[in-house]
Amino acid sequence: MEIIYNICFITRKKSGKNEVLMLFRKKEPNKHKWNGVGGKIEPGETIDESMEREIIEETGLKVKGLTFRGIVTWNQTGGMYVYRAEDTGGGLLACDEGELAWKPYQWVMEADEVVPNIKYYLSDILLDDPPYEFACTYENNLLLSVKKKPLPNMKKIISPTKIRL
Repeated sequence: MEIIYNICFITRKKSGKNEVLMLFRKKEPNKHKWNGVGGKIEPGETIDESMEREIIEETGLKVKGLTFRGIVTWNQTGGMYVYRAEDTGGGLLACDEGELAWKPYQWVMEADEVVPNIKYYLSDILLDDPPYEFACTYENNLLLSVKKKPLPNMKKIISPTKIRL
């Protein structure tokens, strides 16, 4: 299985409430759904460099605490590296990929307009627990299941963040 994508969930506290920066995608995949920010890892980038580039390109934000939190896979054919970060208070840029908006954490966990698998892994990636794999099974674009699995060998998963692709 080849993992060539990444995604980050950027959080902040506003008026005592936890918020997550979400992107309403105007392009496939997940067109017309709210998602985290991210994209494809480009040749010559480490996974961490790719995530930093995607955050700046899509949001204009400088973040702190960028942390690898696991992987999300689909039908054992592909996947993405999942990160979390905290907002440092900058202004958002206009994004070619869609509309950016800060959404309450609870809304993200409940709204039908959010990519369906997010509610199965977001709470885990926001914790400081060891990273996991979240293995999603889809049929005809319908999410059938999400299984949370320990990552078998963290060195194999984390070391690519330092290796250029």
